[in-house]
Amino acid sequence: MLGIMPGRLVGEDLSGLAVFSDEEDQGGEKREKKRSSLRRFSLTSSKKKKDKTVKELLPARLIKTTDVKPNTLNPIWEEKFRLDHDDEFSVLDATRKLNEVQGIKGLGRFFKQVAQSARSRRSDGDVDDFLGCVDVEFNDLPSTGEEKWFKLEGRSSRSNIQGDIKLRLSLATREDRGLPEDDNWTDVRQHEDLICVFIQHEIRNLHEPAITWGGELRKAADTILHQHAIQGDITKIQRAVCRWMAYSRKHMEHTFSYDLLYKLLDDLDQCWMPDSLSREEEQGLSESFTTFNTYCLSIIRKQRDVFPYTNKHAVSRLSKMMSCLMKIYSMKVFKYVCPFAKELYSEVNSCIKAVDHDDQVIQSLIELTNSLNADLYGAFHNYKKIYDVLDHVSYFSTTYRQLEKLLGEEFHSCMKETKKGRNHEEQPMGILWGPQILKLYLALQEFCSYKDELTEEEQRHLHIVKYYTWFRYAVQKWVNIVSHKVMQRISKAVELDNVAETSSGAKYSTSAVDVCCCFSQVTEFWRQLNWPDLVDSFPMVLKITEDLSKGARMYADLIHKRLIQKGYYDEVGQFDITEQLCITINNIEQVRRALKQLPDTLRYVDVQHAVESSNGSTHGHKFNLHSTLKAADEMMVSKIKQVVDRVADKMRPDIKKDIFHLNWAPESLPAEEAVDDLMKYLDSNLQTLNEHLLKTNFDRILESIWIEVLEEFNEVLTTEEVRKPVFYQRMYDALGLLVNFFNANEKGLPIQRIQCDQYKDLKLSLSLHKKDTFSLISRFFEEKLHQQQTFKGTEYGVLNVRMCYRHDSQTMIVEVLNAKDIIPLDANGFSDPYVVIQFCPEHIFPHVPIQETAIQKKTLNPTFDESFEFSVTAEQCKRRSAVLVFTVMDHDYVFQNDFAGEAYVSLADIPGVDGEDVTGFEALSVVTLPLMQPKHKEKGALDILASRTWDKDAQEFVKKRTKLEEQAQ
Repeated sequence: MLGIMPGRLVGEDLSGLAVFSDEEDQGGEKREKKRSSLRRFSLTSSKKKKDKTVKELLPARLIKTTDVKPNTLNPIWEEKFRLDHDDEFSVLDATRKLNEVQGIKGLGRFFKQVAQSARSRRSDGDVDDFLGCVDVEFNDLPSTGEEKWFKLEGRSSRSNIQGDIKLRLSLATREDRGLPEDDNWTDVRQHEDLICVFIQHEIRNLHEPAITWGGELRKAADTILHQHAIQGDITKIQRAVCRWMAYSRKHMEHTFSYDLLYKLLDDLDQCWMPDSLSREEEQGLSESFTTFNTYCLSIIRKQRDVFPYTNKHAVSRLSKMMSCLMKIYSMKVFKYVCPFAKELYSEVNSCIKAVDHDDQVIQSLIELTNSLNADLYGAFHNYKKIYDVLDHVSYFSTTYRQLEKLLGEEFHSCMKETKKGRNHEEQPMGILWGPQILKLYLALQEFCSYKDELTEEEQRHLHIVKYYTWFRYAVQKWVNIVSHKVMQRISKAVELDNVAETSSGAKYSTSAVDVCCCFSQVTEFWRQLNWPDLVDSFPMVLKITEDLSKGARMYADLIHKRLIQKGYYDEVGQFDITEQLCITINNIEQVRRALKQLPDTLRYVDVQHAVESSNGSTHGHKFNLHSTLKAADEMMVSKIKQVVDRVADKMRPDIKKDIFHLNWAPESLPAEEAVDDLMKYLDSNLQTLNEHLLKTNFDRILESIWIEVLEEFNEVLTTEEVRKPVFYQRMYDALGLLVNFFNANEKGLPIQRIQCDQYKDLKLSLSLHKKDTFSLISRFFEEKLHQQQTFKGTEYGVLNVRMCYRHDSQTMIVEVLNAKDIIPLDANGFSDPYVVIQFCPEHIFPHVPIQETAIQKKTLNPTFDESFEFSVTAEQCKRRSAVLVFTVMDHDYVFQNDFAGEAYVSLADIPGVDGEDVTGFEALSVVTLPLMQPKHKEKGALDILASRTWDKDAQEFVKKRTKLEEQAQ
């Protein structure tokens, strides 16, 4: 049994320790009888606490026991105990227990119970025998811990004790966080990261290649790692794992000596024992082994380049790398954490077989083609102009054809070699696209570009024709891979999304930058290819368009879902305009802009023209390219609009309240003050949006909020009770102020988007409501004049008249000639028509009488031939709303007369009103007026007049018009 106790003071009596053998217990009882008094322990007595011995400070919770090893004198436990020590808690706990002791004899039993508290009594009631103990002081224990044999000792000279016990002791400062004792995976990962930081620091300060470094860290770094290991309870095996994982990870960045890595593997192998690592640590070590092995095996595939046989040092490094691999595959810990790993010989054989001679072939072709390109450049720019002065000598043409023949033969020979053993017999470059293939393609493209200097006849005999077909399969494979890679990159970009630091105020995150960069890389690669056959490129351009459009839609969905998860659409709680809101719509807009560049970068127009020229007019191809792009664009705009409209919807209640106050403010309050609350509210909310949004997105939000404002204004007009014109004048002025606010001197919403149809309807309605009654009546006749001018039908008949104005006598002469095809209103199929002539509106012509023609019996084509004179001034006739109204009525002796039709003439258009002399009245042209029915115009002046129930003039006018409409039915 092992206990841990505070260090004792010099001269302190240890005869009363908390654990006794049976013999010592009896002696203690005799001594206790000599004591004459009993003492109770109290927490309130500080003096008594100072007099307590070690036995009084040892709580039962600090005593641990191992398992029982029966029938042996050489037990092996391999058990681990954690002994937490806190002086203050121990004293309190021990003192509380001692308060429960009754008498001196009870005190002895208490200590004995403490010693036996960690183990239950056996069924026969016997007590275990004392075999020895070891006292270890904290001060004697090194910070790194120690493992050694300790000699067992007795508690007195009478004890007969023998034997040794082996203990592994270490100190730790990690606080108890309610986790299992060995659950320190977070500390282990931190330890690994610390080692990586120190390694990186050493590499930066090296003045030699990293391969010469022996892996030693500075003393300060070792001290920090040592202290961190103690504080995190990081064991020796865990430290070995951290060192291997850190150095092997950094090796793939800087290339260390394989001797260093081998030593780390050897240390790890010696430290490891089964169950010495947690599941997370085993998984991390497994990933480290797998990553390192994969890295080494990938180098073996490139050993000719990385370890050329002409370089003895490189060959030595290959040998040491193989030693490290052999060491890993022989380690028990590797087999334990990677139970399904293939054998090393199998992996190496696969790599040796995978070493492809195509790389060497392609590299030789690249070098050859580049060399020929350099010769052609010199031939074209230098030698050509010298030989061109000689007749019948075409230096460049001869040189190019000779070199092209040699290169063509070399290419065809090499392509046959690359075909061998491949399934893509018809595709010479039947391998995945890589840097080498791209270099070869670009070099060959440059070479073939010089053929444009040859004549058409010379070009027909060239050996390299349609060179790009050799690379079609590789490019198609690349296009197919792009689809998968783009989706992976977008998902990862959203997963690792962070707010991007920008110099401008517009907020967006790193995911938008990553996605736009991804799109740019794809399109830039295609631009570099510059595929010569545009018709042949169409399927690939379409595939790239579809993939990038799909990626853009996926990104918009993912980034919008993150906003939903943030509670943006929650109905509960306060709605705030957050940074995440701005980032979401800015991100989608940035990706949308990147997508809209595809028609230019992928040359939609050129491809479309080539396809149409090849196959005739095929609009379907154009539709496919642009419709795919349009669908993605519309989807992203709808996502942005969904977010934007949510802002406006959440702001609407406050907008509604402020507009209500605007409408019901005192009559004397000017528009500037009445609308001030609304403008302050809008300004406070739009300020953040203006700072963090792109201009396009800010305009979208402005437009959405503007529509909400217009709807609230319109709701006030349609639902609130009609008020005096002065209130509508204030609303009209307030609307004008809001237009200026949203436009912000052309820095806000463009005026064209402000003046939408909804705005125009509202402005017209307010302009009518703010008019007085006579102005509304005038407006009514202006509407009728407009209706007359646009009405072209003759289903109600026509009326022929002649009119002129005499300035000298201020007389308007009207001649009603005849009417044709008026509607029959009598039972006999005819009508008894007559014409009523009236100057309107009455408030402009208060004293001008109404005149009528004679009644024409039983006819639908009456002839009147009657003239009338009216005394009116030119100023009256020039008024905008001044009209001459011709009303055709059907006379009825018994019932009221029926309405047959009406026509309106603007008095300002009648000859003579402008002051010109009118002579020869008979020579004036006849005016044919189509007759109309008095159809009601909704939301016009008449509706507003009808709503003014408190206005006598308005109600009287509405009554006359209503009666006329009833007669027309």
